[in-house]
Amino acid sequence: MICPFCSLLCDADDPNELQCERRSASLVKFRAFRAAKGSESQESEYIDRLKVASESLRHAKRILVTGRIASVATARAAVAFAVKYNATIDCAESGHAFKNILAIQRSGLNSVSLAEARDHTDLFIVVGSDSMQAAIPRMPLALRTGKPKRQTLLLLGEFSLDATEVWRQAGFDTWSIPCDLMIVPNALAQWSRWSDSNPVSSMANTYLSNPLFEQMAQAQYTTVVWSVENIAMDQADLWVERLLQWIANRNEMTRCSALPWSSLDATFQQVCTWLTGFPGRVVFQDGVPSYDPERNSYEHWISRTSVAGSAGSAIVLIDETVAATPFLDPMALRDSGVNTVIELTGNSERFPTAIAGVETSADTFRADQMLLAHVSPSNNPGAYLKSAASWLE
Repeated sequence: MICPFCSLLCDADDPNELQCERRSASLVKFRAFRAAKGSESQESEYIDRLKVASESLRHAKRILVTGRIASVATARAAVAFAVKYNATIDCAESGHAFKNILAIQRSGLNSVSLAEARDHTDLFIVVGSDSMQAAIPRMPLALRTGKPKRQTLLLLGEFSLDATEVWRQAGFDTWSIPCDLMIVPNALAQWSRWSDSNPVSSMANTYLSNPLFEQMAQAQYTTVVWSVENIAMDQADLWVERLLQWIANRNEMTRCSALPWSSLDATFQQVCTWLTGFPGRVVFQDGVPSYDPERNSYEHWISRTSVAGSAGSAIVLIDETVAATPFLDPMALRDSGVNTVIELTGNSERFPTAIAGVETSADTFRADQMLLAHVSPSNNPGAYLKSAASWLE
């Protein structure tokens, strides 16, 4: 079973029994919303609204397609839509997924699947904080091997004693080193220099005689795990790049891999790369994508539109997730008098959109971005609900 919120393998056979606080809270919220909303709108009304929306798109001078996309079908439909209307498309919320992508484009990636990491890793280095554990509560169980040998796990960053105990109870030989996340790549590089050379100083001898550092030095397969979405720092892509460089250098001596954890939004980057050769942030002109990771971000597009101050811009706002906070504020965008906003979300009054993996089936990439999973709906949608892909088509 795949949880569409944590995007992790779960043990429960019934999707309604999945023990995930984020999932439970979201389902309660949306069940209440659907019960209150009912099916007051008829199909004929939607056809009229679609005609009005299509007309405004045909007359728009600039179009942005953005939001939270969780399913392959909607990602495909969004790219096709952007091609047809010569639109800009960017669906990476606050650039989280793109921070990993920018780092990978510059330095490459020694990646590993969740299954391989679980079966072969003897040393996990998990970099982050309690916020990552709160966002991905089932990560300890997902990384745990079924083999009797205990794996060594090092927590680097801002983990509490309670978080450390969760990993220990999951079956890991757990060590925790509290530190500023900013220094982690440099600290690992410094440790490598000590461990790979003949110790010539008392400081090196002190570090290398520590039981933890002995285990690190003897590890045959190391996997580094992080979630850039839960790392609050400026220029996080440069931080990831330095971490990837350490991983690459470590492979000169032993096996070392990266397991970057992402939200379901990373599904869009995967699909867009298949279809265009670029992971998003592209503008189409006569069907040809032009990639610019800075100028084609949705934030930059909106800021340029506000400065220009001319009407005739349209934003297609998609959200097929159950996130607690809205991706953008549609009311503020409309009130500017510059943008026409076509909202395809669960809260939309004009085009109410079913939630992928909850109210409609969805093919989605798991959080490790290695495997494609089919998520079955756990809630019966109303007859009036369509998927975001259906609205776009």
